[in-house]
Amino acid sequence: MYVCVCNAVTDKAIQQAVQQGHDSFEAIQGELSVGTCCGRCKPFACELIDQCLEKRSASHACCYAEACA
Repeated sequence: MYVCVCNAVTDKAIQQAVQQGHDSFEAIQGELSVGTCCGRCKPFACELIDQCLEKRSASHACCYAEACA
């Protein structure tokens, strides 16, 4: 699904950017140009980024717990 129509940025592209280590809207904006035109997508993009970061943190916490066990 397109998150930023102006720059053709999809939810998959944002998810991939988070997986590659981009951990803020500004970092992903620099990488993908999301929200640099009309700005209507910014709230949804931020929400999606937060969700992806939560998932990434949860998966890392699981890995750390297994490593420490």
